[in-house]
Amino acid sequence: MKKGIHPEMKLLTVKCACGAEHKIWSTKDHLRIDVCSNCHPLYKGSGGVGLIVDTEGRVQKFKKKFEGKY
Repeated sequence: MKKGIHPEMKLLTVKCACGAEHKIWSTKDHLRIDVCSNCHPLYKGSGGVGLIVDTEGRVQKFKKKFEGKY
């Protein structure tokens, strides 16, 4: 590999909107995120398919059509 063409990696503390902090490697100096594994509903167990906002009944229509097949 060529020397001197790769960016320098730094260990950062990323701050989420919920207040959680995670350590990651990045080429940037500062990172802020909106959703992390601590506050995302899918990871918390309070979400999944039941949390989908479905105004047209598409999820229920799919479940009714393929009931027992999946």
